Amino acid sequence: MHSFKKILLLIAGVLAVFAVNFGLNYGLIPYSYVRIMMHQIKTQEYDTLILGTSHGLNGISPKVMEEKTGKKTMNLCLGGEYPRDAYYLLKLACEKSIPEVVVYELDPGYFCTPEGQRGDFNRIFYEMPLSRTKVEYFLAKEAELDFRAALFPWFYYRNQFRNAKEIIAVKQGEDYKNYGAEAFQNEGQSYADGFLRNTPVPGMKQEELTLWEEDERNKDSFQYFEKLVSFCRKQGIELLAVTMPVPREALEKYGENFQQADEFFSEYFKGLGVEYKNYNRKGQEIKDFDDSLNAFTDYEGHMNFQQAEVFSAQLAEDFFEEKKE
Repeated sequence: MHSFKKILLLIAGVLAVFAVNFGLNYGLIPYSYVRIMMHQIKTQEYDTLILGTSHGLNGISPKVMEEKTGKKTMNLCLGGEYPRDAYYLLKLACEKSIPEVVVYELDPGYFCTPEGQRGDFNRIFYEMPLSRTKVEYFLAKEAELDFRAALFPWFYYRNQFRNAKEIIAVKQGEDYKNYGAEAFQNEGQSYADGFLRNTPVPGMKQEELTLWEEDERNKDSFQYFEKLVSFCRKQGIELLAVTMPVPREALEKYGENFQQADEFFSEYFKGLGVEYKNYNRKGQEIKDFDDSLNAFTDYEGHMNFQQAEVFSAQLAEDFFEEKKE
C-alpha cells in the first residue's frame, strides 16, 4: 500500500510538471508566423519551395513568383535558418507532396558562423507538427545543441512574463485558431502574401554585417546543404541557389569580401551541379531596382517590400522563364 501511494505521488508530480510546462509555453511563447508556415506545408501542396534566411523572408514574394510562373509557391525562409533547418523543413514538406523546384537563398555568413541558441533557435522544432521528420530533427539538432530547448521551450522566452496577458489573449482569438496573420500587421513590418514585408525606413541604417570567412567554415552547414542536394536529386526536385542583392553602399565598402564569397560558392555549386545566380555580381543588375541604401533596412540586405516585389519578378524570370525558351 505504501508503495502504491508513492507511485501515485510520482504520477501526480509528473503530471504537475507537464501542466506547468504547458502553461508556461502557452503564456510566454508569442504567436509566430512559423506556425502559419507549418500549417500550410502540412495541409497544402506546392510546386516551388523557397528555403533560406531572413534575406529571403524579407525579399522573395511567393505571390509575385506565382503570378510570373503559374506555379504554387511557398516561402519557408526564416531568420536563423541554417542549412540543417532547411533540410528538415524540406523533408517535412515532402511528407505532404514533392515540389518540382526548390530555390535556396544563400547567405554566405550562415556557412561560416556556428548555429546560435537565440530565441528563434527552437522555433521551427516547437511549431513543427509531430512526425517522423520532427523526431529526426530532434536527434540531429535539439539533442546535439541543447535538448532542454525541446523539453522546456518557454525558457528561451522567460523575458516575456510582462507580456503574458497579451500573448494569451492573442492565442485565445479566432485569428490564432484559424492560422491568421492579423497579429503580425504593424507600421514597420507585416507578414502578408507569404513573406515579411518591410516598410521603407528613412535615415541612418545599421552597418553590422556577417561577412564570409573561408577559414571559419561551418562544417555542419556544408554537410547539411550537401544532404539537401542529395535529397533533391533522389526526389527528382530541381534545386537552384541564389544570393540576393545588398545595398550598393555595402558593395562599395566590402566589395572584396563579397567577391571572395562569390568565387568560392560559384566553384562550390559548380562542383555540386547546382545552378547559382548571385545578384551582387557585375552584369546581374536588375531593371527598375533601387540598389541604394534607401531601399533597404540595413547594410546586410533586408529590402523593403517594393524592392522585394521587383526582385521576385526578376528572380522568376531568370530561373523559370529562361527554362521555357
